[in-house]
Amino acid sequence: MLLKIALFVAVIVLIYIFFFKNSRKEEIKKNSSKKVLEGETMVECHACSTYISHKEAIIKDGLFFCSKECARLP
Repeated sequence: MLLKIALFVAVIVLIYIFFFKNSRKEEIKKNSSKKVLEGETMVECHACSTYISHKEAIIKDGLFFCSKECARLP
């Protein structure tokens, strides 16, 4: 009788591993490939080394600047 119970539990565990573990691994793979950084990319000002948002940066000669003063623009 004990052997039948152990065999039944082993079958249940194998069914769980076969169906649910594999689907969990696939879900993790999908979520990890979709990882996108939320927020903004920060860049360093070439003149004063201040970090600013990429969207707010002034680009001059391929370099990032935080303000017109650092970029020496009129």
